[in-house]
Amino acid sequence: MIQSDSMTKHTRQVLLSALKVVVLCMMLFLLCTSNSWAQITTDSKIAPLIQKLIDNDAHISSIAADALVSIGSPAVPSLIEALKNQDINLRWHAASVLGDLGAEAAPAVSALSAALHDEDGQVRLYATLALGNIGTAAKAAVPSLMAALQDKEQFVRIYVPSALRKIGVEAKVAVPVLTAALKDNNPAVRYNSAYALGAMGTEAVSAVPNLITLLNDNQFYVRLGAIKGLGGIAAGFQDKANALPSSKLQKVISDFEQVLTTIQEHKDKFTETDSRLIRRPLNALKAEKETRLFDRVLEWLFGHKLLLGIAAYLILLPSVWLILLRLAPLWLLKINNALKPYTDFSLPFISVNVPLRYVLFVGWFHYHPRVLDAWVAKYIKAAREQFPKKDTVSSRACYIPIPVVLDGTTVPQLMNENLRSTFEKQRSCLVIGGEGGVGKTSLACRIAGWAMAEAEDQQLCKHLMLPVLLEEEFRVTEGKSPLLGAIRGQLQALIDEPEPICQELLLRLLRKKRIL
Repeated sequence: MIQSDSMTKHTRQVLLSALKVVVLCMMLFLLCTSNSWAQITTDSKIAPLIQKLIDNDAHISSIAADALVSIGSPAVPSLIEALKNQDINLRWHAASVLGDLGAEAAPAVSALSAALHDEDGQVRLYATLALGNIGTAAKAAVPSLMAALQDKEQFVRIYVPSALRKIGVEAKVAVPVLTAALKDNNPAVRYNSAYALGAMGTEAVSAVPNLITLLNDNQFYVRLGAIKGLGGIAAGFQDKANALPSSKLQKVISDFEQVLTTIQEHKDKFTETDSRLIRRPLNALKAEKETRLFDRVLEWLFGHKLLLGIAAYLILLPSVWLILLRLAPLWLLKINNALKPYTDFSLPFISVNVPLRYVLFVGWFHYHPRVLDAWVAKYIKAAREQFPKKDTVSSRACYIPIPVVLDGTTVPQLMNENLRSTFEKQRSCLVIGGEGGVGKTSLACRIAGWAMAEAEDQQLCKHLMLPVLLEEEFRVTEGKSPLLGAIRGQLQALIDEPEPICQELLLRLLRKKRIL
């Protein structure tokens, strides 16, 4: 008899839980139906779902949360009200759902900022996570998040830097507190703070010395966070290299050379991948510095007034080069090449040896974008004739458009205008991925055609590019990179020239994106 009662009680519990699920599923069906038979209002649909967030049955609670997310922005006002409820469980569940809504929950930023001061740590945690998921639209919450870095609960402090990182440069006012958090006793806080500073780009330059110090942290993942942060800052300077004053550019190069030295001195703590995060932007900054020798010469001249008269005379030469740059840009390249053998020209009075092409100022202009564009224009006709003749290209002459996913967005038919934003960046890299036989190489050939298209509205960017198709594997042998050699050979065949171009010109064409 006792056993029978026990089974009856268990059966009732199972039936009750099943009934709850059925009712909740019916409600979900009704709210997803635009013209339901019951004509239930939106608020009356949402209120029961919010109450089910704190149901004892975790499955029912999960279904309710998913239903609210599927409703989207209409559910936000009710969730904001739930953040003020006396029930702690309801408050943190509401914050969690708002986080799942992401940018749709932007109207809740103010309420979530207030929730950062909630008496319950779990509510504060989920409010932090929600603000991070909202992203840049949560800019108004940055002051509250900065204060939350002092939260007494470690798990709240751990995720505050992540939220600021997702807000990005809009959270730049948080750089000082994130820098201070690099000394937090919790290593996870230090890691996330360092990583977040990288998302601030050049705005976090003041944190570079502290991040360099963090490279000696005892925890390996904290050191990794410091590398990511420094890499993000360096990449930010790389994107703005052209606009940096020479003194600022030199200071940035000096700082990141120190970073690279620290990494190389502790090879047991860092990998080659870590080094590349710093080395690549640093090399780009150094390349920009190399093009500014003219600025350094002018600075030196104004510091030595006795030679100012000579400098004034030499201004006439740059004027000539400027005229040539406008009328016949390729002449600058020819003159520069003719002067290359004369590398040890001694300046009078100061006994300094300088290449003659720089003394005559032609060295400042020979790789100007107009010169590179003129060089490409000279060979573009040959490239348009030779490239389609390649076996790989000719076998794919008939291109069948297929849908692609570009940066998370499905594009039914990829066109050149879809890629312009990518190729107009200071740095650009496009990876084509997919299963074998879906048309990756065909798409690559299609992109190559856009690179040298005659009509401007069909091109990938503002200037023409010469496409080079590389189909073999590359391995470094005897310290030499076969990649440049392969590009050089393919380019020679493409432009139908008897001699390969010089490596210096090839590097400039690559850096300035005149070769695809």
